[in-house]
Amino acid sequence: MLISASTNPPKVEDLSNYILQLEKLDIDYIHCDVMDGNFVKSTTFDYNTIKQIKKITNRPLDVHLMISQPQKVYKKYIRAGANILTVHYESFSSGEEVLKILKKIKRQNTFVGLSFKPTTNVDEILPFLCFIDVLLVMSVEPGKSGQEFIENTYDKIKQIQNFIREYKINCIIEVDGGVNDSNIHSLKSLGVGMVVVGNYLFSSKDKKSAILKLK
Repeated sequence: MLISASTNPPKVEDLSNYILQLEKLDIDYIHCDVMDGNFVKSTTFDYNTIKQIKKITNRPLDVHLMISQPQKVYKKYIRAGANILTVHYESFSSGEEVLKILKKIKRQNTFVGLSFKPTTNVDEILPFLCFIDVLLVMSVEPGKSGQEFIENTYDKIKQIQNFIREYKINCIIEVDGGVNDSNIHSLKSLGVGMVVVGNYLFSSKDKKSAILKLK
């Protein structure tokens, strides 16, 4: 299972130091949480900070856009260094708009991801799975670190996996929110390919040990 370490909850001014700490750990991606204060209440940073992160890490960047109208700025995040670029289903007014942006990102030779809020019905997301590389399942409400894992996420993952197997879709499931050493075993058993770790890792005094527990 791949581990993507989140830039949330560290403060933006402490981010460089935290990235350097992450460099010493056995992680696979750095998960860059981009929030604009509109799509979610919180505000973090934009593509300019992504550029700075890219300069100080060799880890690939898993960029999660929790913003309104990502279609206007997605290329800036790709140029800044995103290896995976994930947009939110709820950022768009129609399925046609969602499909359009997914295809545009794919044409940039970047892995494309789609995410959805816990309140969104999984059935609305399934038709897009054949157009993406990563489905980011939110197991908390996006925008705030430290929330508890929502238990019905397991049922959603089962539904998604059944669909992936039935139609032989080449897409991995990533889970974001409340992931820790207590629930990662269940997630792995359901076929989750990547998890985002935020508060669990950030609040750990021994970060190397925390990652080893997850691995």
